Amino acid sequence: MILNGRIFGGSDDINSLSNHSYLFQLTQSILNYVNLKIHRRNKHNTFIPTLANIKNNNLMKKKAHGIMFHHFHNDGLHIKGQGSIDQEQFRRMIKFLYKEQNLISANEWYIKAITNTLQDTDICITFDDNLQCQYDIALPVLEEFDLKAFWFMYTSPIEGIHERLEIYRYFRFSMFKTINDFYNAFNSTVSNSIYNELVIHGMKNYNSKEFLKGFSFYTEEDKVFRFTRDHILGVDKYFEVMDEMISNSQMDIEEIAKTLWINKEGISYLDKTGHMVGLHSHSHPTQIKQLSYDDQLDQYSKNHTILSSIVTQKIKAMSHPCNSYNSDTLKVLEKLNIFFGFRANMEEGYTSKWEYPRLDHAHLINKI
Repeated sequence: MILNGRIFGGSDDINSLSNHSYLFQLTQSILNYVNLKIHRRNKHNTFIPTLANIKNNNLMKKKAHGIMFHHFHNDGLHIKGQGSIDQEQFRRMIKFLYKEQNLISANEWYIKAITNTLQDTDICITFDDNLQCQYDIALPVLEEFDLKAFWFMYTSPIEGIHERLEIYRYFRFSMFKTINDFYNAFNSTVSNSIYNELVIHGMKNYNSKEFLKGFSFYTEEDKVFRFTRDHILGVDKYFEVMDEMISNSQMDIEEIAKTLWINKEGISYLDKTGHMVGLHSHSHPTQIKQLSYDDQLDQYSKNHTILSSIVTQKIKAMSHPCNSYNSDTLKVLEKLNIFFGFRANMEEGYTSKWEYPRLDHAHLINKI
């Protein structure tokens, strides 16, 4: 059963591990776990995601979850953008999390998850998108605390593909003074394109209160842009609009791409130093749930194959890009023997082993 509300790690699951030659690795991981400093244990399965209420000071006291990070900035190579944080902010967040919760390393989280011993206060650090800024800015802080994280990576850049998702983000924040300046330019480009009527008609289906309601840090302008991009234009038309904007700018895509993603050597270093590398699709579709089962299988199989060729640990975990997935996605993850996965918010009602909740770091800014 895919949505049976059960956390991986019962006797049937251990038998399944043995059948797939995972038993040795599981035993080795448990032996390593014994040597870790365990603060507290819970006899019960605690995984029931809870409704995100950002105004509630008890938000982080609810259930075991991950903390989700994406972009970081500094005074050098990595530019400041919407939602990005600097190294000192990240360091203060880590200190805050240690104080308020039971912040544990990825391997310990993994063992607790599959043995049903996660506590309500257990949290872990997760990174999405395989970004070089994470490696350059966040990793040194993790090493200060001897803390290991989950790194969920999409893999098309490893094959030399300049994935537009990140190129477009760099364009937004390097070529415009504010994000709203970019939105105005984007809307103007759409208005002067053949897609103007399509967008006008599509916006009639936009419901501000319901769209992205689990992500309260998004502004109204953010939501309108994302709705237009994902639910009206779709991938090809959105690429066409953005490529036109970039072609009219002075941005050198080839040079910029060299600074955006972690290379094979960096991924190998993370693996060898005890971090856990996981799946995040191959090309990071923003609406992967709209793909067929076969296309989703292709996305995650490529992702799995490429990462497995770099790391020595078996790929055990994943996170859903843009929080997009459906029942086909979960079937794919089961087929690939992925032990568990993370959503991108704290909403309630999700109980499979591939739907652990996560809190976006943006919710912590005002707490540190």
